[in-house]
Amino acid sequence: MERVIIDSDWGGDVLQLASVLLSRPSEYEILGATVVFGNASLEQNLENAGAILKFLGVDDRVARFRGAAAPSGCEAPPEGDDAHGRTGLGEVVLPLSEASVDSRDAVDFLIEAIEREAAGSVCLIATGPQTNVAQAIRRAPEVMKRLKEIRIMGGCVRPLDGYRVNDDLERTSQESILRRGNITEWAEFNFQQAAEDAATVLDSGIPVVLFPMDCTHQLMFTPAREAKILERLCGVREKAIQLIGLLRAPEAIDQAKFALNSVMHDVNTTVSMVRPELYEGIRGTVSVGTVGRAIGESRFEEVDSGAHWVAKRILDPDAVFEELLRSLRTLLLQ
Repeated sequence: MERVIIDSDWGGDVLQLASVLLSRPSEYEILGATVVFGNASLEQNLENAGAILKFLGVDDRVARFRGAAAPSGCEAPPEGDDAHGRTGLGEVVLPLSEASVDSRDAVDFLIEAIEREAAGSVCLIATGPQTNVAQAIRRAPEVMKRLKEIRIMGGCVRPLDGYRVNDDLERTSQESILRRGNITEWAEFNFQQAAEDAATVLDSGIPVVLFPMDCTHQLMFTPAREAKILERLCGVREKAIQLIGLLRAPEAIDQAKFALNSVMHDVNTTVSMVRPELYEGIRGTVSVGTVGRAIGESRFEEVDSGAHWVAKRILDPDAVFEELLRSLRTLLLQ
């Protein structure tokens, strides 16, 4: 059985990725849920994590740990873009968990859990700002090198067609531009929010499996996929409606900047564990800009011996969505 820790800013994207593993209890054990700032504040994300785990029926079995409220060395997080609304869950309100947050700090838990388990047996999934992970690496680099790998959603290694918008998400021109990011024109949100922390993780020598947004943009929540949720989860219609709200949360920003339906980013980190044949990638080295205009900007160098495997293509997006839907049915209809 593979041991997994999920470190994220716990919104609707994380509900998706977690369900893929939680629906396979004989194959994967979730050791804990570490929480970081990001799409919403740390305290909001802690509430979200409990609510999401409750929604999936496991909040009494998966402990939550309070992590960083801001990037390393900062007192407050940088300005976000409210892609998932102020709460990180769009307009959806989920019942809160009655389970308490664990008293241990997220970094302490990461180090203790990874040191306790056999070397190479723990996979860390990190799909928010990389601050918790970076702080654990700085404090205990040899312990963190016991990880099997870190699976990250972050960055953008190939430019994408998009549009320039103002603060109200209005396009300033109908002429398309090449974007290398979603929060800014050159930076993806997770890397931009804590660029130096992302650089620490990528430079650590720990094997990284990276899903940049130029890959994840190949999986969208379309009207046809919405209809499938309503059809296949008709027995839990209220939860199906909530799921649709979570999946559609980033629709406005994705439409404005990229003319796309809501993009499904984080779920690729776990579907690729159970169905690796659905993805194509390349090995190399990814770096992150940390100063000036380049903060959060990703750069990629193809190197056969590189520590980073970077996903380039989702070979069958429909099959990826089917894996997610199968996982949700298993958890919600049991």
